[in-house]
Amino acid sequence: MAHDKMKKPIKVNRKLISAVTLLVALALTVVFLVLGVTGRNMDPEGLYKLLPWLPTPSTSYSWRQALVPGAGLGDTVTLTFTPDAEAPTQEQMDQAIHVLVKRLNDFGWTDAAVVVQDGKVLVTLPQGADVEYLKTLLSIKGEFAFTDPDGAAFMTGENVTEATFGYADQTGTNIALSMQFDKEGKDAFAQKSTELKGQKIIINRDGQILAEPGIGEPITEGIVSISGFNLEIARENAVLLRSGALPFLMTAQEEGVDGGPLLGDKVQKTLIIALFAVFALVAVYLLVRFRLAGLVAVWGLLLQAGLSWFFAAIIGAAFTMLTLIAVAIPFLVSIFAVLRLYSGMEDDIKSGRSFRQSLKDAYARSGHAGLDVQVGLLLIGIVLIMLNLGLISLFSEVFTLSLLVALVCTQLIDRILLNETIHLFGSKNALYAASTTVKKEG
Repeated sequence: MAHDKMKKPIKVNRKLISAVTLLVALALTVVFLVLGVTGRNMDPEGLYKLLPWLPTPSTSYSWRQALVPGAGLGDTVTLTFTPDAEAPTQEQMDQAIHVLVKRLNDFGWTDAAVVVQDGKVLVTLPQGADVEYLKTLLSIKGEFAFTDPDGAAFMTGENVTEATFGYADQTGTNIALSMQFDKEGKDAFAQKSTELKGQKIIINRDGQILAEPGIGEPITEGIVSISGFNLEIARENAVLLRSGALPFLMTAQEEGVDGGPLLGDKVQKTLIIALFAVFALVAVYLLVRFRLAGLVAVWGLLLQAGLSWFFAAIIGAAFTMLTLIAVAIPFLVSIFAVLRLYSGMEDDIKSGRSFRQSLKDAYARSGHAGLDVQVGLLLIGIVLIMLNLGLISLFSEVFTLSLLVALVCTQLIDRILLNETIHLFGSKNALYAASTTVKKEG
């Protein structure tokens, strides 16, 4: 009986695969970063645009449309509000400033300025903000009252400790406004919803009916969710409930006064140049000390920076000092993680081990220090998002997203790129660390 000839195993050209993988990854990275600087029209007429999102010192690119500079770092407009009250007290003016600052912070403008001058309230906003809408929002007194069908009030907005909004169903158009009450409000709402079972409770804002939810069953847990709003109205009322009411009505002057950044005209450009300089110094250090491994680390850090600013723009973060800190901390943690990882690898190489073995052990040992810090900070960021702490809510979101990007770049992407680099260029120690003892790998 004839035997079938043994089929020869197919040889895989591992170097070719690694070369293609690295070239494709490099091309995607370059395209992503170029788009981050220049943006792109998504159709011939330019109706749909991918706005640039990477901050640069040049005024030739419109990244400031995606990351609107805050009042501290960008051009401003100052609105003047006149209190509709005779001789308001200092306590009332202080309360008004407190309320206005909370409203602005809720919309992400954490560096807007609110001051009292000559009996008037001056609010300095970024010119890129929706000034007309904010002018209206800041003028609203924001007094809420909960009444029975006869108009008798049984609680006010002061009894609301938390207000949020979200989708009420799968349509995406029906938005619910949710409120949580303090002990007094919880008891009052429980009692009244029991009395008015099958009827309605009326919610007024500044004397106008906002909603008339029906009472199917008594609500005794101190939490109520009311649907039927659109997104803008639900968000507006959540902000007003969280900020509290103004002590008096205010009238805004028609025109605002244009001005420069609160921190100085050249601060934005200087700050961005300084960030570029820091990155360049870190890149040079990594390249000189770790060579090809340093090149991969710089690649990963570039990708992390691009992705961090991309997600910051996606969620509507402004270009403020708070956003800069939220992006910078994960970036610094990534540098720490890379240095810990590569230092452990370098120590092993100097003791005579090969780069491939050293890299594997470094991720298992010294690389865990950076991973532990990243995961720990990530958990803190998630907790801050859940707490919804107003002033730092947007910071928490940018911070958490940047940490997720840092985690993926340093612990996954860098490792993949390093392994492909080893397959393509070999694992000679001298390619990956300066002043090492060379040992051939068996």
